[in-house]
Amino acid sequence: MDELDRRILNRLQSDGRCSYADLGRLVGLSVTAVKERLDKLQRNDVLRRYSIIVDEKKVGYGVLAFVFIGIDDPEDCAAFERQMLEIPQVQECHHVTGGFNYLLKVIANDMSRLEDLLLQRIKLPGVVSRSETTIVFSSPKNSPFVDCVANGA
Repeated sequence: MDELDRRILNRLQSDGRCSYADLGRLVGLSVTAVKERLDKLQRNDVLRRYSIIVDEKKVGYGVLAFVFIGIDDPEDCAAFERQMLEIPQVQECHHVTGGFNYLLKVIANDMSRLEDLLLQRIKLPGVVSRSETTIVFSSPKNSPFVDCVANGA
C-alpha cells in the first residue's frame, strides 16, 4: 500500500459515494487504475466492506451502553463470542485485558429493553460471572474514520 492508496482510502471514508473518476482526479490516476487499486485493497482485506452509517437515535435506539463482561472459565469464551455474534444490538465485542474479559458496545430502544437484553441474552447463566454497564450520556466524538495518510501504515 502506497501514498496514493492511503489518500484514496481517506477520501472513501469521508465520502463512500465518491466516483472512481473523482478519486482518479484526486490522486492523478485513470478510472481503470483506481478500480484496480480498490480491487487489490479488497482482495488484501484492507477494504473490508462498503457501508453506510445510520444515526441510532433517529431509528429508535435511544440508549447506548458499554458493558464489561467477566468470564471465569476460559473455555466459556468461545460460546460467549458466538452468542454475541447473534445479537444485532451488540455492535462491538472486544476481548480485552484488565479486570474483565470483554467490552461490548450495545444499543437498545430504551432502558427497559437494555435490561432485558442484558439479563436474557448477554449475561449467559453459568458463563458470565460478573458485568459492569456504563450508560452513555452523549458522544462528542464517535467516528469510524481511520486516518491512513497521517499514519503512513
